[in-house]
Amino acid sequence: MAVVGKLRGWDRTVPTPAVDWTKTVVDVVVPAKNEEQTIALALASLVRQDFSIRDIIVFDDASTDSTGAVVRSYSEKAGRAVKLVTRPKSIGKTPALREYCETSDADALVILDADTVLASPNYVSRLIEELFRNAGVAASCGEVMPLTLRRRKQLVEGDAGVKAVWEEFRLTPPGGESFWLRLATTATILYRTPMYVLLQRVLYDGNLKLFGAQLNPVGCAVAYKTDRLRACFAYAQPRVGDNLSMSEDIYIGHFFNWKGWRSVQILGVRCESTEPPIHRLPRQLFLWSSGMLQSSYYFLDLPLTPWLYFRRLLAGDVGNAEQAPQARLIQEQYRAPWGENITHKRGRGIGWFESISLVEKTMYPPVLAYFAVFDREVFWLTLAAETVLGMGLLAVTADRGSRWKYAAMMVPALPVRVMSLGVDTFAIVHCLIDIASGNRRWRK
Repeated sequence: MAVVGKLRGWDRTVPTPAVDWTKTVVDVVVPAKNEEQTIALALASLVRQDFSIRDIIVFDDASTDSTGAVVRSYSEKAGRAVKLVTRPKSIGKTPALREYCETSDADALVILDADTVLASPNYVSRLIEELFRNAGVAASCGEVMPLTLRRRKQLVEGDAGVKAVWEEFRLTPPGGESFWLRLATTATILYRTPMYVLLQRVLYDGNLKLFGAQLNPVGCAVAYKTDRLRACFAYAQPRVGDNLSMSEDIYIGHFFNWKGWRSVQILGVRCESTEPPIHRLPRQLFLWSSGMLQSSYYFLDLPLTPWLYFRRLLAGDVGNAEQAPQARLIQEQYRAPWGENITHKRGRGIGWFESISLVEKTMYPPVLAYFAVFDREVFWLTLAAETVLGMGLLAVTADRGSRWKYAAMMVPALPVRVMSLGVDTFAIVHCLIDIASGNRRWRK
């Protein structure tokens, strides 16, 4: 499906935006808890942006380290006002976002994780431009890559304000961690780097061009239209409260697709996010995998899209409502009728991608495990074919100068890839038990 999308290319409809994105009011919200090591880097990357950000708000969620003090110190040294909200008791990321969103008068909110750096100085401007290019777009994000120790060192040394904060609070210098922690983090980066490129340059980009949407924005640095995000929280409050699955950005992305709105990813602008050491990676993968399964459960009309299509096919109703004449009254790429009623009756194009993704997530691990036990030749041939295919796609889609390096990373990434399949299986079983037992305390 991704290859079909990449060969097909973008919908060539020329948009007619109703909003001048350059005049929009944008606030940045930075949720943080025990992020003294990285939050100054995140704030410095915001200061370097070429877009005028009205307010930067940091929500310090009852940190037990110097996060709040680092924020105040960097704000003073950089000469950039940062609003700091310090909570005496932890409430989590989702309630903080909801509370601010409910009262904000900004046109758009950029949610930036405190361990993420905006590597491109035009990151915010490109996100806002794409966010308001089409009325149907509700969220936009850029490419995500790992924040390596070498890059962290460059960023600290290259910013006087950050370096001063580092010295003031005697923070651990990049590379000053223990040998074993650096080794464990490097193992994660070796896995994540090629996988991020494959997912974003091939899978996400191809399906984005095919359907005009992705399942969810990549959650570490996302721009949302405030009214759309507010609508999501308003829908969730009486139903699940703040339990928007174990990964709130995945729930939000599913809600947007369910409403007929879209999330888009922009290649060419990049953020870099801190990676966990390899022994903490399974928990992060579990949260992401669980978030997708839980969100699919909440918005079941999306993965049921193939069934809805075949049901309409049997009834002789094979017309595509998304191609109706009224769909082009507003000139917009991938123009589709909005509303959950449409989704309930007909599904959504992106639902095909979600349905097949769930089949792959559910069936591939046990099939591979079967071959590992009963036919090891097929097991190793499958892993070899997957690795070679990934290397070939990286050689074609990665940036010049990095293609062969990323392709070579597919080999050491293989053991972690196999481990991730085991995490997927555990997440599936865990989610089924939760559904059967009625547990819905699905919050990060």
